[in-house]
Amino acid sequence: MRHTLIRFCCVFAITFVLSGLINAQDELSFAVKTSPSVEFNFTTVNQYLTGATVSNAITLNIESDVQWDLYVGTQTDEPGFWNEISTYSIHGDKPPVSILQMRVRNLSNTSLVSGFVPLSDITDPVYIIGSEAEDFPVNCPDQGTNAPGSYLVNPNCYRFSIDLRVVPGFDYKAGLYSLTIQYVLVEDL
Repeated sequence: MRHTLIRFCCVFAITFVLSGLINAQDELSFAVKTSPSVEFNFTTVNQYLTGATVSNAITLNIESDVQWDLYVGTQTDEPGFWNEISTYSIHGDKPPVSILQMRVRNLSNTSLVSGFVPLSDITDPVYIIGSEAEDFPVNCPDQGTNAPGSYLVNPNCYRFSIDLRVVPGFDYKAGLYSLTIQYVLVEDL
């Protein structure tokens, strides 16, 4: 029996959003060291089943004079599903954003995200540091570090490397899809 592999190509733009109420004398910012897009191409059955990973796809550098939260979510035309650019088949379903997973790491293990976790819509974000509620200050190097600090002074706590993985399986319509990932840094009020 001959199997034909279908190209499932995922290209996504990454946008960065900085929001929150910050006093005039306080600073909260992050710098991004990354390409504006990452592409996944699947050419073997094993890649469809186990996924394809791009290590260090994104690096986030945090600088803050205030306590902060950092969260991430996807933004698409139809919340929860990838944007369809073109398809190669009429068979299969539109892929959900949850097939895209991320792993967030830094040298002090301060992220609240361990291992790969599926992404979700920005209306139900994944918190990397902090939560929706007001958080207690956590100093570096403890997990959940949200205290003021800088990647320039302490990169072990304030520089995050993000690995991305897509695990498509065989249930989705072959094609070219895109989505936007929003990283949001806010003052913890």
